[in-house]
Amino acid sequence: MDLEALKAGVLAPLTPGDLVPPPRFTTKRFDTYRTDPSIPGQVEAVTTVRRFAAHRETFLGKVFGRRGKAGLYLDGGFGVGKTHLLSSCFHAAVGAKRYLSFAEAMSLMTLLGHREAIKLLRADLVCIDEFELDDPTNTRLADLLVRGLIEQGARIITTSNTVPGELGQGRMAVDLFRNELARIEQAFTDVHVPGNDYRLTVASTGRPRGFGPAAEPLPAGDGVLDTTAAGLDRLLLGIPVVNLRRLAARLTGLTLRDLAPFESPHAALRFVHFIDRCYDFQVAVRVITDADPEALFSPEFCPGSFIKKYRRCRSRLAELCA
Repeated sequence: MDLEALKAGVLAPLTPGDLVPPPRFTTKRFDTYRTDPSIPGQVEAVTTVRRFAAHRETFLGKVFGRRGKAGLYLDGGFGVGKTHLLSSCFHAAVGAKRYLSFAEAMSLMTLLGHREAIKLLRADLVCIDEFELDDPTNTRLADLLVRGLIEQGARIITTSNTVPGELGQGRMAVDLFRNELARIEQAFTDVHVPGNDYRLTVASTGRPRGFGPAAEPLPAGDGVLDTTAAGLDRLLLGIPVVNLRRLAARLTGLTLRDLAPFESPHAALRFVHFIDRCYDFQVAVRVITDADPEALFSPEFCPGSFIKKYRRCRSRLAELCA
């Protein structure tokens, strides 16, 4: 595939029709979420999300004010099914709906400005995956986004690995953003989703077979991109985060050569965002490299504020290469 032609094909502005669950979650429903009776609180969490999906604001409710909060916040560890529930909520709810990741929402706010971004995202229900406050900029933007959507009559459901009261901790001087953090927290009812990481139930040892010096490249064909890590980074440099879903949608496979431990935190985050979307769109990946997966992200630029992103990326990359 030609990199420049590929880039040109993904840069058109997104429309509401683009903002739907990706292929990995297209078929997810409440009935396919397998609860574990040995884990207290799991059934209650699913029931709460079902009720939230079924709720629809009445005319009198809009005139005289809502009962309860407009947002539902699903917190929990990796691999417990939060995004499954988020997608199930999207599919079960009626009315206008939008679905995107928090990183995509922040990208839209930066690209369009908050008023135009809110205009694009306003709907009866807005589903936002992987909510996380990493720095002062996205804290301010998240506050504007949440307030703006609620003022437009939207209900918001979001997922996160962090409980609301700990948003921003270890990432910035939270005392300087108490007002923003308090407004965000007050917009949501928190629901803890307990469980075990489903990826740990899949036995694996060492590197996945599609990652390493002996990895076989994917056969050439339509939708298969074969490039170096440097070539991929040059491609990603010119594509906003919110448009990466269009890039991933055009790929059936990726062969990545010469991947080495990242020396730049910016390049590392570009790679993380790209792998997130490859995971969503179920892109097969092969990585031909001498690098160890555990060494891709240097401790020098792996502060606590980003370690969750890097752990998620390694986990998803291993699954895509398996």
